[in-house]
Amino acid sequence: MNLDTEVRSSSPVPDRPFHRALRGADSDALERVKEWIIIIFFPGMLLVLELCLAQPTTHDTTFANLVSQLGFNSVAFWKIAVPQVYDSDLSFGTQYRDSLLFSLALYDVNNSKNRLRELYAAVPGVRQSMLGVHAKKFGEKYRHIQMVRSRANSRMSSVHGSMEDLLSLDNDAVEDGQSDGASEGLSSGTGVGGLTTTSHHKQRVINVSNAPPISLKRKDSGCWEIKQGSGGLVSCVDPVMSVDKENIWLSNLGINIKDERDEMDIHPPSTNSLGLPLIKQARAGEIFHVLEEDDKKQELTAKEQIVERDMSLLSVLHDYNRSNYQLNPVFVNQEDYNAYYGGISNGLLWPALHNLSEYIVKEYDDPNVLREHWCAYVRVNYQFGINAARNSRPQDFIWIHDYHLMLTGQIMRSLDSNLEVGFFLHIPFQPPPDFMKKYKLVADPVLRSILRFTKYGFNREVKDHALFHCILLYSFKVGFQTHRDRERYVELVRQHIPRARVHFDNRIDIFTVTYEGWTCSLGVFPVSIKNEDFLSIANEPQCAIDAQEIKQEVLANSGEGGCFFFSVERFDYTKGIMEKLKAWKRYFEKYPERKGLDVLYQVAVTNRRAVESYKIYQDNCLALAAHINETIRCESRPGWKPLRFETDGLPRTRLVAYYLAMDIGVVTPSKDGMNLVAKEMMVCNPAASLVLSSGAGTEVQLGNAGFYSDDEKYYHRVDDISNTENFADVFYRAATEERAVRQEHGGRLNQFLKSHDIDEWSSAFLDPSWTHEVIRPSEIKQLADFYMLMAQTGQVRRQIVEVVLKGMPIRPHFVLSLENAKDSLEKSCLPDTNRLVLETTSHSEDAEGANTHATFDISDELSELQKDLAFLSFIQSDETNNVEQFIDTLGSFHPSGPTAFVAEVEKAAALLTLGDHFHYVFTDR
Repeated sequence: MNLDTEVRSSSPVPDRPFHRALRGADSDALERVKEWIIIIFFPGMLLVLELCLAQPTTHDTTFANLVSQLGFNSVAFWKIAVPQVYDSDLSFGTQYRDSLLFSLALYDVNNSKNRLRELYAAVPGVRQSMLGVHAKKFGEKYRHIQMVRSRANSRMSSVHGSMEDLLSLDNDAVEDGQSDGASEGLSSGTGVGGLTTTSHHKQRVINVSNAPPISLKRKDSGCWEIKQGSGGLVSCVDPVMSVDKENIWLSNLGINIKDERDEMDIHPPSTNSLGLPLIKQARAGEIFHVLEEDDKKQELTAKEQIVERDMSLLSVLHDYNRSNYQLNPVFVNQEDYNAYYGGISNGLLWPALHNLSEYIVKEYDDPNVLREHWCAYVRVNYQFGINAARNSRPQDFIWIHDYHLMLTGQIMRSLDSNLEVGFFLHIPFQPPPDFMKKYKLVADPVLRSILRFTKYGFNREVKDHALFHCILLYSFKVGFQTHRDRERYVELVRQHIPRARVHFDNRIDIFTVTYEGWTCSLGVFPVSIKNEDFLSIANEPQCAIDAQEIKQEVLANSGEGGCFFFSVERFDYTKGIMEKLKAWKRYFEKYPERKGLDVLYQVAVTNRRAVESYKIYQDNCLALAAHINETIRCESRPGWKPLRFETDGLPRTRLVAYYLAMDIGVVTPSKDGMNLVAKEMMVCNPAASLVLSSGAGTEVQLGNAGFYSDDEKYYHRVDDISNTENFADVFYRAATEERAVRQEHGGRLNQFLKSHDIDEWSSAFLDPSWTHEVIRPSEIKQLADFYMLMAQTGQVRRQIVEVVLKGMPIRPHFVLSLENAKDSLEKSCLPDTNRLVLETTSHSEDAEGANTHATFDISDELSELQKDLAFLSFIQSDETNNVEQFIDTLGSFHPSGPTAFVAEVEKAAALLTLGDHFHYVFTDR
């Protein structure tokens, strides 16, 4: 940063904190203090800032102290510092702007603050350069300078007026160019996603996840191949995304930017410093050719030809977007991604949230390693947040998924307050007791981040009538898989954030948590499968033939009455495979009569073998499987083996055939989010029985639905998979269950799961009616109830006026709230009237006046609500030329009727058109 710039000419420093300290001083003394601040204080702080921006990860503590020391002078300081930051980037090729924005985001995350807002207030153009039309312009300038820097004797000086006046730009104008920046394509650099096209009217769903919905592979010919993914997240969300081709899916494709020093690595490591897996990444040169199409024809070297070949990836992605929803890649630094994905995400959060603390990597006992990797986790979440904000419009719904991106919503809120954001956690939320204390650096921000993802809110008190809480405009929607996970989260909030206010609405089964003015809704949404994808295969005649052949082959050496147990999952320590094998061995020891009959066919798809803890776990399981087959024998049936253990995955058609062939499905994780395998099994095969552990989210869902009660148990539950004796008994009960009972129970489970498919899950989560923002239907009995309802409707009306004046979209909950309010008033009136008879006080408050009532004629209130709803109907119309509809809407409420209103409008229009000014001011509309 060029610190020789004359600071004295910059914006004046506010004297408020110093003025209070020197209130009695004369004006000359005060001016000397101001002079000292400008000459000594700010240049020194600029030096500290430059150090922090040059090495943001190393000096994050120093930066935090700097921000704290600024105090009331922060706005004045940023007015001086930010233009120099931009000039430094544009003149010397530094990356201080990105470092500054990330450092502030890291500070906000770690300290539950919002210092980025102060930066926007001081220098409005910063937000423009990040999200608006200036983002592309800045990116182009930066890329140009990066190219000319490498030329001999080339040095660009800072030219006054070479960039926009950052101090004069308007933060509110960002949205005008926001979609333009997003739609310009990838040519603006890695920060702006760009394989998308945007519309200016309808709402879209913008899905944000670490993993993409596709698998990307380069063929031997060098061309890229894209195939639709088949993971659990894709199965859940793809039906929602496929509804509209303008929906956007933001994710990392596994192709990231490597540091230049890594270019010399001949044999790059397969694991990071913690021994956790790295995804094979492309080199930086490949990335920029993926991002940018170059039509120039030139002679290419052999190396350049290899790089040029990578451009085909851009064409493949464009082709994919033309026939599907828009896939937008998020590129991050490779080293950051390794620490984010293999480190914090899968080395800490994954085992911790499954309550398996023994699998948390031991290196995180070192606070320096933890801090370094935490900074990388925040930085990657920041990149996702930037991309999501740049590709979003105010009317869009941004749906963030899973533990990799728990901070993205909070960061997005700092970037743009006009976005509606939702988060769904696909894994359990069961951290161990010492998680909040031992890993406080990570645990506190994660716990708070869910509470800070709302747009804005405030408390309102009606002193004379009732005390109630009004939430403004937008909120963050948080979804958990099970009630158990949500209750654990709420418990931790109450313990560690005592200032948070927690409220539960049992009518809709929603927790609302308010913290520092921000409110979020916590719901439970058991995820499911797309039934038709599996049933279409299961109903094929060939699938039934394959299933019969599979069963005959598996039980070929078994006696009559033998059962085919089937289990399939990833080879992961959370899936309880070791405990299952121990129980299977104990099963034959305890019930030797089942030898020669039953077979467990275990499919455990190998993954993460590069991780030492996974490798050890998988090797131990394989050794135990071999030991079982060696020791458990049947003398009368020497060809029989109790266990078949496979580590290769099955294609879906083959998997469904195994589902149809099995007698008993086994799904027994130690902890799991939902485990859709159990649902796939029972949807495909209603005649099968199910062994299910209490660690599976599916068991919680089925248990809450009444399928495991004292009167009737429709599946076989393993309460504790580490209890080998009990586990073996469950196997025995499942094997000896009568076939008719098995079919009856399986049929009931099949009906339930078919009626609660993926469409219900996505519709429930996206439904605006479940958040705390909606006015609920209620019975108006007391005067306080009436005043509260009227205040709430007044709040909704103010919100409607605000969004209309700002040109923002009308949220669906506005209509729902006013409809519910109107319906509540009408149902509370005396029959066939518009009169309310209300108690003035409750019996507990005033026994003597308990019989006092007040009567209201609410015809005017109902009429106004009807007008509001009519206006919303008009304003949400898809008709572009809807002036006539607006006039008809107004005319319907005219005291003399629509005809009189039309006559008045015609007179007014004639009066306007007669004036000379008409042709210069008004259009034909």
